[in-house]
Amino acid sequence: MADKVHVVPHFHWDREWYFTAEESKILLVNDMEEVLTMLETREDYPYFVLDGQTSVLEDYFSVSPENRERVRELVQRGKLIIGPWYTQTDEMVVGGESIVRNLLYGMKDCREFGSPMMIGYLPDSFGQSARMPQILRGFNIENSMFWRGTSERMGTDKTEFFWEDDDGSRVAVQLLPLGYAIGKYLPVEKEALRKRMEKYMPVLERGTATGHLLVPNGHDQMPLQNDIFQVMETMRELYPDKQFFLSRYEDVFAAIGRQGNLDTLRGEFLDGRYMRVHRSIFSSRADLKAANTRIENKVTNLLEPLASIAYKLGFPYHHGLVEAIWKELMKNHAHDSIGCCCSDKVHRAIADRYFLAEERADRLIEFYMRKIVDAMDCSRALDKLTVFNLLPYEREGMIRGKIVTKMKRFALERADGSRLKYEITDRRIVDAGLIDRQIVHYGDYEPFVEYTLEFCDRIPAMGFTTYLVREAEALTGESPAVSMAAGTGENPAVEPADLGGNCRLASPTANTLENEYLSVTVEPNGSLTVLDKQKGQFYRDVLLLEDGSDDGDGYDYSPAANDWVLTSKEETADIRCQHRTYSHKARVRVSMAVPAGLESRSERRRDGRVDVEFELELKAGSPVLEVRVTVDNQADSHRLRLLVPGQENEGFSVSDNQFGRIRRPVRDEAMDVWEKEGWSERPDSIYPFLSWVSGCGERGLAVLTNSVREYEMTGPDYGVLAVTLFRSVGVLGKEGLLRRPGRPSGIKMETPDSQLRGRRTYEIALTACRDHLARTAKEYVTPFISYNKMPYNAMKLNPSEVKVPYAFSLLSETEGRVVLSALKKAEDGDKLIARFYNGCGEKAPMRLKDGNGDLTVDVVKLNETDVLSGHVTGDQWVGYNQIVTCKF
Repeated sequence: MADKVHVVPHFHWDREWYFTAEESKILLVNDMEEVLTMLETREDYPYFVLDGQTSVLEDYFSVSPENRERVRELVQRGKLIIGPWYTQTDEMVVGGESIVRNLLYGMKDCREFGSPMMIGYLPDSFGQSARMPQILRGFNIENSMFWRGTSERMGTDKTEFFWEDDDGSRVAVQLLPLGYAIGKYLPVEKEALRKRMEKYMPVLERGTATGHLLVPNGHDQMPLQNDIFQVMETMRELYPDKQFFLSRYEDVFAAIGRQGNLDTLRGEFLDGRYMRVHRSIFSSRADLKAANTRIENKVTNLLEPLASIAYKLGFPYHHGLVEAIWKELMKNHAHDSIGCCCSDKVHRAIADRYFLAEERADRLIEFYMRKIVDAMDCSRALDKLTVFNLLPYEREGMIRGKIVTKMKRFALERADGSRLKYEITDRRIVDAGLIDRQIVHYGDYEPFVEYTLEFCDRIPAMGFTTYLVREAEALTGESPAVSMAAGTGENPAVEPADLGGNCRLASPTANTLENEYLSVTVEPNGSLTVLDKQKGQFYRDVLLLEDGSDDGDGYDYSPAANDWVLTSKEETADIRCQHRTYSHKARVRVSMAVPAGLESRSERRRDGRVDVEFELELKAGSPVLEVRVTVDNQADSHRLRLLVPGQENEGFSVSDNQFGRIRRPVRDEAMDVWEKEGWSERPDSIYPFLSWVSGCGERGLAVLTNSVREYEMTGPDYGVLAVTLFRSVGVLGKEGLLRRPGRPSGIKMETPDSQLRGRRTYEIALTACRDHLARTAKEYVTPFISYNKMPYNAMKLNPSEVKVPYAFSLLSETEGRVVLSALKKAEDGDKLIARFYNGCGEKAPMRLKDGNGDLTVDVVKLNETDVLSGHVTGDQWVGYNQIVTCKF
């Protein structure tokens, strides 16, 4: 019998939503004072849960620093319950490292005050990732609490169950079947309270497996309930057979821990039967989500590995600067913020944070490259070009770099004296004052020239190689002047690298790009015909544009009842191709006349426009066709998707998720019953992906992304992979949607900026290489980067005492089946952290080496401190979808 009722005081703190973070901060000062005073003065008010996120404290102390000691005392007494997160993260469209760092920094923040709440508390996230049990156990968190995404068809009708990941990691779950706010503003008056509780008690009693019921006493930005003591007395009168007491979530899990025969569930939770999960929120404000993808990849794939190389060479690792970038990102990872279901002014604040995070990341990347290259020997040449490969294996391929110089002719020379063949593809004049203000201060106004070069070479694993930029007159033999016009194909007279012929492209026919992997023909309508040269398979109508109505809101896509779907199949494109030695490019412009809005679409009028420019690039030695899409949108209330036909339908799609891969049905069987069963939203098979997605069969092109992260398998036989470029809507919340009947989600508020008028750019790629898509996608989002050392720089630094070689490799992973997720310095101590995962579908070996042979590592948990296996050398075996973190 359910006879114990835990009433847990808390508030749910959305930093921003339809209101700004600045407005909520004002309320926070008021509400926190009431909470602190209550906890300090009433012993019978035992606990208050501070919403599981330390960003609440960070905001509070930014304006009330005098109260740090009050907070510390209450946390240490166990009355004020904080953490473990920094912000209440989304779980579906942010990367795995973002979720890990959210816990890492949140728990670090907690340590100043006391112990964190050891519960994976995410009461409002729009769906639950399949990797969460493994992530939580990596921080010694054994319990999870959430609201959205489950239903009976996942394996239980109980609100308490175990949740297990593919690696065997398991957490106990306390579901919030009616949400986190059923105990908000509980009335004191007996009949009013009876009416409220009669709605909730049957649901809670029906679901419990332990006899312990949970009533969270709080709501969004809700001040504490001063009369909760009277409410408790009234509830005891109403239910004399039950015990009511003020409690905390830990006590609820203690009861679960005593119950050993709970059901076990696996996988992700994205069902919208009882509560909305907003399956198409993955494309709301696609411009902001694209920014998040791009910056996440810069930080994890470029900045942190580069900083680790610099640290190994003897330079400081600037934890504070890196943490500041992560926290700026994670403020945008709270469910409403990354969901982009906010007001326009909040979206502007989100964009500002992305700008700040990216600027910090870009500048710190440049700084570390400069520190490394500045510390190299300058006796042979002052000018250098250093290329960095930030993946744990040697890579060979086309490299694009820039050299700024006043030399009229130059060549690139390796450290061993051999010379590198390159091609100049662009040039521009750079004012000398931008290089170093001291140059023009002394009267030298002669400009510099910035040259863009393309060449091929091999770069060491997790390291770099350096080329000396030598003036041509200093070399033996004649050398023609450097080309002063882009695209002439003139090169200095230097020897080509011996790369087995893999890095030089032949000139194909007009409107075709070609290398050893792919032949891509741009058709007159702008779509592509792609030949997979390895398998002899053609794919046609690739990257057709599909435009349809969007009568939804900031939470969900929903078509108009009388939708009119258009494609670019009958359009005429403007096509320009450029064939170089190491790369083939095409610029394709398609202008589609589309309805200007919902009324025009219902009347079949094309009085708006969408102008799309594709920049296609096929590089020598690469199985990836890179696609940069710039959209000038001049229409409202519509959705634009890219179509990739030719998928082999086996009933499922496959994509990556955090630290692994996942299979999903191309058609959810609940589509047949959702209306009859009264689901909160239609279960369309619209899903998120992080870096790659494809059909489940052996045939078909996969899509990689460095921006948008939403897809659907569509078409008559589900053989078309549709990737959403953007959705254009004008309201935050709307009622009565075709795919989401009933009340509005959120609130009704106009959001004209969410129509996304104007120009936006998105980056995706296509590949027919299906052997190890996770690795191919990782290479795509981890490009070679380079730094040009010259004798001038506007930002002065004193010479470093560190001496750096011309080439270096920090480590290598030699088996080639696992994927690097992170390389960083440990938060505490002087060791490095390398994290890998296995997303290839079967148990895989992993072997780490450095210049001295096999690397000896400690295998640690995600918290970076607890050792699972000490002093491991040689092969490690990594299970499917398993995360392995090495400390060395």
